[in-house]
Amino acid sequence: MRHGKMTLGFVGALALFAAGCGSRSGVDLFSLSGSVTFDGKPVPAGTVTFEPDSAKGNRGPGAVAQIKDGRYSTARGTGHTGGQYLVRILGYDGVPTTIDGKPGGMTLPDGKLLFPPYQTTANLPKASAEQNFEVPASAAAGAKPKG
Repeated sequence: MRHGKMTLGFVGALALFAAGCGSRSGVDLFSLSGSVTFDGKPVPAGTVTFEPDSAKGNRGPGAVAQIKDGRYSTARGTGHTGGQYLVRILGYDGVPTTIDGKPGGMTLPDGKLLFPPYQTTANLPKASAEQNFEVPASAAAGAKPKG
């Protein structure tokens, strides 16, 4: 009987998880995907974070996606509700590196940072969509991005 209760609990938890994939607290979430380039080349690894811009009236949930080979997608995790978002991009060279250069040392799995954290804005639709981001070469020098 104990095994049956565990299975029932697992199925119940799975059902709750599946129900939450398309909405969060009763809010419709939409997926977003696209490309991320730096100086015209695909960003090998990194993250894109979408934070609702409360100053512009967006109080929806945030979203985050991993960059792999210049592409990202929120379809497997978090989504957006549409509206104005602050977008933060971290890009790495994709070459795993040890910090001290010694075998067995602390490893940076995504490699070295290509540019300081880059911030821009995006007005996202209330639908699943594609949104591409270009991080300009000037971002590597720490220049303030427009946006």
